[in-house]
Amino acid sequence: MLTPEQQHALDNLLAHVPKNGAETAVGETAVGPTPDFLQTWLGISGSQLKGHLDSLLQQKSAWQDAFITYTEDNPLDSAFGFLGAAAAAFYAAEKEANPKINTYVDAFYYIATCASVGYADVFAVTQPGKAIASLVMVVGPGLADRALNRPKEVG
Repeated sequence: MLTPEQQHALDNLLAHVPKNGAETAVGETAVGPTPDFLQTWLGISGSQLKGHLDSLLQQKSAWQDAFITYTEDNPLDSAFGFLGAAAAAFYAAEKEANPKINTYVDAFYYIATCASVGYADVFAVTQPGKAIASLVMVVGPGLADRALNRPKEVG
């Protein structure tokens, strides 16, 4: 059951669709103001959504700075968090397609090797699995280096 506002919006959208093979006139428009599609169907207007997105983008730098500070202050936690999340994503991507990924531990084993020595008897077989493994191969060694080789404090 549609609300009256939803029905009106649907009618306005479908007003330009030809009925029974007839074509609508060029430039024909619905009578009255066109309601905001997002407001009608989702309860948030396009301008409200744009305002929320603008607000989030303005906060982006603060979130980046907080993330980088946390990573620098907690390198071991960051490395394990990254590897744990990557293993969970890899497990989700590979569990049905890869006969060597039967448990989360299997996925973590593969991801940990991607972040370090690069040896594994397991290989990604899905496109998402390959993308996750590639990300870990790029980011993982840097996180491992940062976690295991903390700079000496000068003082």
